[in-house]
Amino acid sequence: MNVAELFDKSAGRLPMVPKVVQELIASFQDQNVNIDDITDKVTHDQVLSARVLRLANSARFGGSRNIASLNDAVLLLGFDNVRMLVIASGIAGATTAIPGFDMKEYWGRSFEMANTSKVLARLAKLDGQVAYTCGLLANIGELVLHVAEPEKALRIDRLVESGAERLATERMLLGMDLTEVGAELARRWNFPDAIQQAIREQHNLADPEQLPPYALLIGLAAYIVAGFNHGMSEQEMQDTLPQHGLAALGVDEAELEDALPHLKEVSTTVDNLL
Repeated sequence: MNVAELFDKSAGRLPMVPKVVQELIASFQDQNVNIDDITDKVTHDQVLSARVLRLANSARFGGSRNIASLNDAVLLLGFDNVRMLVIASGIAGATTAIPGFDMKEYWGRSFEMANTSKVLARLAKLDGQVAYTCGLLANIGELVLHVAEPEKALRIDRLVESGAERLATERMLLGMDLTEVGAELARRWNFPDAIQQAIREQHNLADPEQLPPYALLIGLAAYIVAGFNHGMSEQEMQDTLPQHGLAALGVDEAELEDALPHLKEVSTTVDNLL
């Protein structure tokens, strides 16, 4: 089976993001985006609007302020932050329960990746919202595999829990891996090439200077999230992060050291979206 056949097999069961989310992601490079038009579209999606407002009023964003409407959110948080909240809420809300698949744990990891990628983007002087979206979608192919091939996907999960390497195991049992599948889903969602490439190439870290920047960034984010979630100290993280990868991104060593406490916080804290 190839990737196209896998998508054909699971037609009608794959997550579909709201059109407004696709438009927001397409607007990353548009300096003239119509904020009122986007806000109006989100407001007309009651479920999406409720999710965005719930997160906007969380401790991470709203704090003690009462944000009662999307217009309030744009005014208090800024359009860029609201755009990020809509994208996160829309993508997370597009998924439904899958038997045997821990959706809460999956999205927990995904938001850790997203938040870590955003912080790294600031250090690398890349677009934080593109980085956040890449991190959020880095492992979306895993979810697709559970929809399309649930029995094999659960078998892969058990093997990974026993110590097997996930991508190699997926290729062995399915003839493809989550990066190929995730990139194809991003293509079908009409997401920009930079996001598709980042998902597809995130684990090809042997020659970082040849990688697209967002692929390298989420590859490093995955290392940071895994390390801090397995008890690595800030000093250990600084000592073991691949320097050639950081150099290829243009990350300053002193700035990275200063950012490590924040990176540890965001890579181990889950946004309450589900």
